[in-house]
Parts: sequence; structure tokens; C-alpha cells
Amino acid sequence: MEKKFVIAAVVLAVIGLLCTATFADEGWLDSFDDALKQAGSEKKLVLVDFTATWCGWCTKLKEEVFEKDEFKQYVADKFVLVAIDADKNRELVDKYGVNGFPTIMVLDEAGKAVHKIVGFKPLEEFIEELKTVQPAK
Repeated sequence: MEKKFVIAAVVLAVIGLLCTATFADEGWLDSFDDALKQAGSEKKLVLVDFTATWCGWCTKLKEEVFEKDEFKQYVADKFVLVAIDADKNRELVDKYGVNGFPTIMVLDEAGKAVHKIVGFKPLEEFIEELKTVQPAK
């Protein structure tokens, strides 16, 4: 009986890690507070991806924009990336007025909104819009 319990606990832990990995992909943090701290220490803006596992457009944005080398190279020295699971972080969703998905917010190190992108944009268009973002003064 005890052996079955241990096996079940291990299986659940692995499933939990796999679900977390969906949001905390390479280069993306999953902690909003850690992202703000890192942005402050590195003098960068924070790019927040408000996403949800059930959101098809979020998956498309991830696959067609965020996973592309051109995106990764552009944001590497400018942004701290953080993915926020909207279903698990309603307080942040409400705080930043997120009403649809995907919503991308660019914040300064204090958490002040600098820019907002709502919906899917192709890679080139997404990067061009990010190029217009200037830190708040």
C-alpha cells in the first residue's frame, strides 16, 4: 500500500513539473517578483506574457514568435521575460486589466505598464512593435 502511494506521489510530481514547464520555457521566468528584481538589477524592461493553457492563440504566439531565434536574439539584452498563467494569477490579470489572451505587457522595473500588445502578431510585426517601446521616464 505504501509503495503505491509513493508511486502515485512521484507521478503527480512529474505531471506538475511538466505543466509548469509549459510556462517556464527556456529564457522565461514564471515568477513575476523575480522578473521585476532581475529587471532592476540588469536595467531591463519586463516582457510579461499573460497566457493560458487553453488559449490557442497563446500557443500560436509561443510557437511562431517566442520560440524563434530572431525573437530570442532581439529580446536577449533588452527584456526580462516572464510567463504568467492567467488562470493561476488572477490578481495580476486584474491589476493590469487583461481582458483577452494573449496579452503581452511591457513593464518597467517597478511594475509600471509601458506598453501593451493584445492578440497574436506575426514575428516580424511583433518585433517591430517592440522596437517602438521606450522605458517610462
